[in-house]
Amino acid sequence: MKKIISTTLVFGMFAFTSMLFAQQMTKDQRKAFQTDNIETFKKFFPKEDYNKCFDIKETSFSLLTFSVIHDRKNIFNYLLSNNADVNKACSNQTPLMAADTYKKPELAKILVKKGAKKN
Repeated sequence: MKKIISTTLVFGMFAFTSMLFAQQMTKDQRKAFQTDNIETFKKFFPKEDYNKCFDIKETSFSLLTFSVIHDRKNIFNYLLSNNADVNKACSNQTPLMAADTYKKPELAKILVKKGAKKN
């Protein structure tokens, strides 16, 4: 009985903290992101959002990781020039891990030059 209660409590705390630290990306934000246009991106994402985790479906991503996955190079470069955290992990995935997983070696090289940790 104690194991069930403990497991439920741990799961509940995990779900609660996930809601606290990640916000839902709106449909308009996703559309703005897909354009890879910096001016459109800036209208929907204030600078204080650049290092936040965003929930998309059942996983959370930083904007930098999301730009790597979807090969949005303009947004990727813009985020780097605005000091986005190259080591920000959301759902245990950093931008460098995404570059490796999604076979983006050119983006991986840039991330490493900007200080991304390889471990």
